[in-house]
Amino acid sequence: MSLLDNKTIQIAIKNTKQKIRTWQYLVFSLGFAVMFTLMFYFFLGRDIFQYSFPGMIIYTTAAGTTSAAISFSSDKTSGMLERLDTMPTGRKNLFLGALLSDTLIISLQILIMFVIGYGVLLVPFKGIFELFIGFFIALLFGISSVGIGVIISGISRSPEVANAIALFYYMPILFLSGSLMPFESLIVLFTPPFWAKQVFLQITVLGDGLLDPLYSSSLMGPTGTAELLPITLLGGVLIELAFCIGFILIGILIFQKKTKF
Repeated sequence: MSLLDNKTIQIAIKNTKQKIRTWQYLVFSLGFAVMFTLMFYFFLGRDIFQYSFPGMIIYTTAAGTTSAAISFSSDKTSGMLERLDTMPTGRKNLFLGALLSDTLIISLQILIMFVIGYGVLLVPFKGIFELFIGFFIALLFGISSVGIGVIISGISRSPEVANAIALFYYMPILFLSGSLMPFESLIVLFTPPFWAKQVFLQITVLGDGLLDPLYSSSLMGPTGTAELLPITLLGGVLIELAFCIGFILIGILIFQKKTKF
C-alpha cells in the first residue's frame, strides 16, 4: 500500500472542502491577515512595507496551528480515533489526509497573499526565483505550525480548549519573533517564526543568497539597528527545517498514542 492511498486522498479532499465551505474559518485564517496587510501597507508606505510583508506571510501560515489543533481535537473527542484503532488502516490515513489538506490550504493562503501583496499592492521584490524560494520557506513554516497544532490537540480535552491554547501560543510567539513588529532582542532566536520571516525577507527583498549572513531583525538599512548573525541563510533554513521535522514527529507520536479520552 502506498503512503498516500485512496483513503488518505479521500480524507484530504473531505477536510479541504469542509474548511473552504466554512466562512468563519476563511475569515479567521485569511481575513485577519488581509486586514493587517492593508493596515500596515497604508500606515508604512510601499517602500517600507516590503520589509514588513514577510511578517504578514508568516502570520497567515501560522494560522495552521489553530486549524490543526481544532481539527485533530475534534477527531479525538468525537471518538473517531478509537473507531480507527479497530480498522486495518488505523490512524495513518486520518493523519496523512489531515496533514495533506492543511498543506493545500496553507499553499492557497500563501498564493492569495502573494497576489494581494505583489500583484495588487505592488510590493517590491527581487525576482520570480526569489519568490519561489520564499514560497517554500513560508510553506515549511506552515507545516511546522500544523505539527504544533497536533501537539496542542493531544493535550486538549475539546476543540474549544485546543483553539484557546493555539491562540495563546501563536499570537504571542509572532510578536516575540519580531514578525509583526520588529525589535532587537535575543529572544527572537528562540522562536520558529523569526527564522522563516528573516530568511523570506532577505531572499525576496534583498536578494541575498543562502550563503549570506542573517540579520538579527528586519530593522536593516543605513539607519537600521539590525546586526549580522554568525549564521547564514542556509543555516536559518536548516533550523526552520529542524523545527518542522521535530514538531511533526512529536505530533505523530502523540497522535498515534492509543489513549482513551
